Amino acid sequence: MLTTPDTDKLLIAPYGTDPLIVLVERLLAEHRDTLPRLEQTVVLLPDIEAAPRLRRVLLEQASALGHHALLGPVITTWGNWINARPIENAELEVASDHRRELILVEALREHPSLFGEGNLWALADSLLTLFDELTLNRVGLPANLEAFTQIVGQGYRVATGALDGLEREARLVHTLWHAWHQELHDRRLIDRNTRYLLQLAASLSTPSHDPLYLVGPASMSAAELEWVRQMRENGQLTLLLHGQVSATPRRTYHPETPLHRIVSALQAPHGESHQEDAFCRLLDQIYNPSAEHDAPLRERARAFVRKEPQSPARERLQLLTTDGDEEEAHAVELQVRLWLLEGKRHVGIVTENRRLARRVRALLERAGISLQDAAGWALSTTSAAAVLERWLECVEEDFPQLAMLDLLKSPFFASTLPREEHLNGVYRLERDIIQRENIPGGMNRYRQHLHYRQQRLPPELAESLQPVDRLLAQLAEAKALLQPVLDAQASAANTIIEAVRRSLQKLGLEHSLLVDAAGMRLLEELEQMHQAVLAEPVSMTWLEFRNWLGRTLERFHFRPPTRGHVVALLGLGQTQLAHFDGLVIAGVEREHLPGSPVTPPFFNDSVRRQLALPGGDEQLAERFHHFRRLLESAPKILLTCRHHQDGEEVAPSPWLEALRSFHRLAYNDDLHATELANLLPHPFTQVTNREAPLPMPSHRPAPRLPSALLPSQYSASAYQQLMDCPYQFYVARGLSLAAPEAVREALEKSDYGERVHRCLQAFHGEVDGLPGPYSGRLTAARRNEAEALLRRISQAVFAADLEDNFLHRGWLQRWQDKIPAYIDWQLEREELWRVAAVEVKTIREIPLTGIILQGRLDRIDNDGTQQAIVDYKTGHIPATHEVESGEAVQLPFYVLLAAEGAAVSEVAYLALDQERIKEKVTLQGEALQELSLAVGERLACLATEIRAGAGLPAWGDETSCGYCPLPGVCRRQAWHEVDGNHKKGDLIA
Repeated sequence: MLTTPDTDKLLIAPYGTDPLIVLVERLLAEHRDTLPRLEQTVVLLPDIEAAPRLRRVLLEQASALGHHALLGPVITTWGNWINARPIENAELEVASDHRRELILVEALREHPSLFGEGNLWALADSLLTLFDELTLNRVGLPANLEAFTQIVGQGYRVATGALDGLEREARLVHTLWHAWHQELHDRRLIDRNTRYLLQLAASLSTPSHDPLYLVGPASMSAAELEWVRQMRENGQLTLLLHGQVSATPRRTYHPETPLHRIVSALQAPHGESHQEDAFCRLLDQIYNPSAEHDAPLRERARAFVRKEPQSPARERLQLLTTDGDEEEAHAVELQVRLWLLEGKRHVGIVTENRRLARRVRALLERAGISLQDAAGWALSTTSAAAVLERWLECVEEDFPQLAMLDLLKSPFFASTLPREEHLNGVYRLERDIIQRENIPGGMNRYRQHLHYRQQRLPPELAESLQPVDRLLAQLAEAKALLQPVLDAQASAANTIIEAVRRSLQKLGLEHSLLVDAAGMRLLEELEQMHQAVLAEPVSMTWLEFRNWLGRTLERFHFRPPTRGHVVALLGLGQTQLAHFDGLVIAGVEREHLPGSPVTPPFFNDSVRRQLALPGGDEQLAERFHHFRRLLESAPKILLTCRHHQDGEEVAPSPWLEALRSFHRLAYNDDLHATELANLLPHPFTQVTNREAPLPMPSHRPAPRLPSALLPSQYSASAYQQLMDCPYQFYVARGLSLAAPEAVREALEKSDYGERVHRCLQAFHGEVDGLPGPYSGRLTAARRNEAEALLRRISQAVFAADLEDNFLHRGWLQRWQDKIPAYIDWQLEREELWRVAAVEVKTIREIPLTGIILQGRLDRIDNDGTQQAIVDYKTGHIPATHEVESGEAVQLPFYVLLAAEGAAVSEVAYLALDQERIKEKVTLQGEALQELSLAVGERLACLATEIRAGAGLPAWGDETSCGYCPLPGVCRRQAWHEVDGNHKKGDLIA
């Protein structure tokens, strides 16, 4: 540790030491005589996250000296301590970030010639970033534009007269800098950075006798550097830095650059801060070799191995490159779990890749490991912001289906119904309205089609759609609160925000957000915006408000509450005082480490240096310094990167490549984490539900249906399901995972086939609200009359709720093309049969079995003595052999369903969607009676076996599974084997 001669107030802790331990040792040594009283001592940290560890280390060290409790010291951040200092102009109000942004936007509006058609809010944000840097570095712009333009020209190294477009940049900055400060002055406001400078000055003019210890800053503004210099000269401040300052770096992009800049500004001697071991010397040879050893990497590696034949990194450092991001996240969480099992008490994960960080967090939480996320994330990436964005998208685009469904399914959405009933209503809306009618969006269209469906349903079933109606009404009423500001050319900003808040209240979103940590943070920022526009009344368009809101959610962050977690998740800049038992530096790719410096909104690095502002190379140097320091912050370190991301190759960080290459050249070893890499593919390293036993290999399911779930009635489709796959029958009919039969039949009228059924029902029988029926006998002479009537009926049926659906218009044309062929078939049919009834719903009990059959017969014909049943088909028609063998049960089932005593001599399918309309699979006479009797007896037998507890197996054959309405429920893909011991028609006793 370096101690400089100038009043012993500059400490430089070497990379390999824990800076907090160095601080505590100095504190206890300097205040040994006053222990355990340290209440007059103040420790200033770069981030308050380090405070708990500092207190723990301080108490441990004090206990070793016999003091088991301490009074003090005061531990806070440098910024908080300065902000608590009083200033002379205390009556000046500090403009909030939102308010000063509004002031600058108004100033931009007053100078439209300066920027053309640019985005006002983005420009204001960029200017404020520059203005903050100018203020903190005490750079004042001259009052004269020509003088400032000359400075800019010197930076660009061009003559002032040759600046051309660059002169416009100088004029923009100069004009708005002075306009902005004039606006602040006129309003008796100061910005937070000006107040900060005043507080720095005030703390120097009224010095305190309390000793101050400033710990770990890697960068300071010019104003802060001057404050530190004067406080040290006054003997009041001790500064502790972490790293090394051996000599003047030969380049700006160097890990020693940040500390060298601080020490040079303080006019302190550089000295040597090394407390070197072999590992530290290895890292120095890789990243910051001295001038006399600045040879190519290969030569440095060969020279180093001659001095250190054994690698000092092999036991401390491992590198792992994975195939993709998911494998990398698994590697990180697995290494953390392994270290925790070894008993490590403080594990760190450092990454600049927030996508990776969130995935690692999810994996660790699944494993039951909570972690302290010091980095946090932008408000825009939280689920709270997502639900707000979805709501505003619904308002702006008239409820597009995806945005609306996301909103309704969000846990933040508060319905008046219990959660389960609400989600059931959303399901009905999605399936019955949006999907069946193919509606991409539009509140009027949703409500219109819902109304049509309610009209088609019986009253008791239409009532079940009332929750959907109330849900849509709630959304429409909430949108109505925002409609005035959406329609207006411009509105007062406070009016817009108040309308947004009222709409959130109407949806119950505000209350839900208030009980969520991220949601509360979002509402706080929305309130800050509201307070700003109350203080600075402005008008804006809805688009301007959305830009402002979007930038706010991107700029401001949410940090979840943290309480003493063993695992810390950090960004690179939050590691200044960190020390770990084990550390993972994840996502070590060029994109993130070093990454690209934040591109300054105005002026290049040359001009920024001319203005005494830090440039991009200084940003990179600070990141390099943090990375170099982290490599000695733990006894065990893993660095990870990935080969690919979303199909694209990912370039590793040059820092990682330098480390790997140096070690390979020196020791023929690339530090690969072999043991961890070997563990990754094994399933046992994946975290599952730790309380549940591991699942056994899955077999073909064959559940038994409890007596309470036995169906009371059988329809033709239920019977067919039982034949196709008993397990499908169990899930759909026993567990009621399919829509109830009555609801399903009514709602299927949105399908092409059901519309055709409705047309023929109105043609042959009476249907309220539709033309028809055709009366009298159909003859060749009346053919045109019949065809015209059927066309009018078809227009009415298809037009009732499909006037805006192009797909259904195609359906109408498709059916109209078949009408002449149907009339021809009906003419021929009437030579033997006359239509007796259509759409006959019936229920019948099979004698002696107790089985109740129910269903709907499309059409019953009569020849005077016997009946024939016709079933209309616009889709798949079973093959004749399937019907005659009893595999397809619909036609013989209809014979059983016909009224008792009725003599049914014929049943047939009528193919309506083929080139020629004709009867198919016609069953007649004695063969029909025998088949229907056998089908009925089999159903009675199957029902008896099910009541007795027979299993209902899943067949698993391609045919049944290909048409399953509930795919995946039986987990067929996970079956241990698909054997052939069962065939259709068998139940498992």
